[in-house]
Amino acid sequence: MNRALSSRLAIITGGIGGIGSSVGTLLRSQGAKLALLYAPFEADKVKSTLDGVYGSMSAAEVNDVKAYACDVTNPKSVDDAFKEITGDRTAFPSILVNAAGYVALSPFEATPPEDSLKHYLVNLYGPTLTSQAFARAFFAAKQAHSDSKNSVPAPPGRIVNIASQAAHIALDQHAAYCASKAGLLGLTRSCALEWAPKGITTNSICPGPVWTALGRKAWADVKVREAYQRSIPTGDFAEPEEVAHAVSFLVQDSARNINGADIKLDGGFTVH
Repeated sequence: MNRALSSRLAIITGGIGGIGSSVGTLLRSQGAKLALLYAPFEADKVKSTLDGVYGSMSAAEVNDVKAYACDVTNPKSVDDAFKEITGDRTAFPSILVNAAGYVALSPFEATPPEDSLKHYLVNLYGPTLTSQAFARAFFAAKQAHSDSKNSVPAPPGRIVNIASQAAHIALDQHAAYCASKAGLLGLTRSCALEWAPKGITTNSICPGPVWTALGRKAWADVKVREAYQRSIPTGDFAEPEEVAHAVSFLVQDSARNINGADIKLDGGFTVH
């Protein structure tokens, strides 16, 4: 069994969603402890999701996967969540996956201001706040590790932002979404520049539509779905497990020189 991430803590926003669950399952299988951040309005789904995704855990494993309420658009909520996470754990805060997101379709001229703002807050401001909180937690843990005179090097820091093919191209009725995800790529590059010298690499993944439960609902119209699939060179949507494997690749020690990169996971849709 691959235990390359043993002793490391992976913090995942959108942690009980389809992509977050797939990422968490894979990273846990590689030894990582998990801190799953969920929006407060999702509280009633947490237990059933954890039971369904991770199953029953032994007494020794019960602290390996923990969920934390966090409004990623609220600085105090983010700070409180990260204080709780770092206070709970002995694992090193090594990985942050920003998987929380929001999308709603509407003609741009008819998009309400509050809906545009929600896109920007969840998809860009949220990762800004969580990345800052993660960096502070990582730097503090790294300093404490150094002060302890531990002969084993501290684990590296890894941030992976889940963006979208909409960051690269315009999609009809997605103006605010496209803008927010394009901004996330700019944030990724800025973090990569500033924090790599301090031990944190930052990269992004840009999926097309992902075949989660939410994706199946959004693309329930067979004719619409098949028409869209014909525009994808590979002919299919991504599975959440594909996103998880891309995340896993980027957080390994062997990816230490991949920094500021973007992986398009869209079947070649954006090559048109």
